Amino acid sequence: MATYLSGLGLRIVTIPFDRESGRTDPAAVERALGADTAALLLAYPNFLGVIEPLAKLCELAHAAGALAVVSADPIAQAVLRPPGELGADIATAEGQPLGIPLFYGGPYVGLLATSMRNVRQMPGRLAGIAHDERGRRGFVLTLKPREQDIRREKATSNICTNEALIATAVAIYLAALGPSGLRDVAEHCYHRSHYLATELARVAGIDARFSGRFFREMVVRTPVAPAELNRRLWEEHGIVGGWIWAASTWAWTAAGC
Repeated sequence: MATYLSGLGLRIVTIPFDRESGRTDPAAVERALGADTAALLLAYPNFLGVIEPLAKLCELAHAAGALAVVSADPIAQAVLRPPGELGADIATAEGQPLGIPLFYGGPYVGLLATSMRNVRQMPGRLAGIAHDERGRRGFVLTLKPREQDIRREKATSNICTNEALIATAVAIYLAALGPSGLRDVAEHCYHRSHYLATELARVAGIDARFSGRFFREMVVRTPVAPAELNRRLWEEHGIVGGWIWAASTWAWTAAGC
């Protein structure tokens, strides 16, 4: 974001989270928003694994005249209410969790959705469903920016071959799972991460850092510095440890799925 916005004279403001729950602080959001705010960007779940009060935060953005943009975990959306139902104007996601291993060196596939009132400002091309004279369903190109054909400097899309390849793999993965299969994956992630949290709590000196509900991963306090814990996990057990949020807070992230 900093790279893209640096040439436009726009400013990025990072809003603090509540130190008890790990959720974005609505009061801090309200203070940060103003008449010149373009958008409020929220993660769902957030970087700490905590599920945000999305409806309230989107409401605050709209009250200030700003767009509510949500960056979502696509797996989590199988069990959480979708961003659109909670007031989001735009939803984005990284499709790598959808059956894509660490291969090809990238890129992965970005997912982008918007409400109908913003649809003509979207980059790329939109495919819609049509029916022929026999009633057979087909997918056709229904909308695309004109500048993509005439290569003007205002073109907003850059879609590469590798991204299309990954998008095809994602489509195969989702088709193979089906709606119930995707929910099964999400439920496994949720329950296994909570099982891990319960088992970690049995270890003396380890406890949850935040009280908010979480999905897939959580932050825990550890009795030793996280860097030392990660070193011991690797050297003694061959386990690559969690991401160190901040050594000074004695916090360490653990993922259950």
